[in-house]
Amino acid sequence: MLTIVLGAPGSGKTSVVGPVRSLLPDHAVLDWDDHFAAVASLVGRDVRRSPDLWAPYAELIRSIVTGLGELPIVLFTVCTPDELSGWPQGRWLLLDCDDAERRRRLAARSTAEVTESLGDAAAYRSLDMPVVDTTGRTVESVAELVADFCRALG
Repeated sequence: MLTIVLGAPGSGKTSVVGPVRSLLPDHAVLDWDDHFAAVASLVGRDVRRSPDLWAPYAELIRSIVTGLGELPIVLFTVCTPDELSGWPQGRWLLLDCDDAERRRRLAARSTAEVTESLGDAAAYRSLDMPVVDTTGRTVESVAELVADFCRALG
């Protein structure tokens, strides 16, 4: 079973990956960003700033997901269902927070990055999927909610 956890920057994805791994020891818990550094060392540039590498990077992550076979997988990503069409079927969960919280969490980033993240969050909210609102919640409580969602899937 594949669970895909979508969230715009600032939603809490990176913060909860580790605790979710601890709560779901029988699952492979992957962060979309896990292999950016390795790929950057191979190709000599940052995947995030190289649009020509996005499709090959997505194929790398897809090969990891499919290579894990029947193992339950939780994948944290910023990719939408349309962007992952043709991938193995999975259940989707949205991590979200209110815009004021997102601005606070992303305060160290550029204005353009924050604006883009707010736009992504608004678009993700329109996708009609289950939501965990991370606003004002601890990392541990969000991780528990994500783990509970995954466990409920069997």
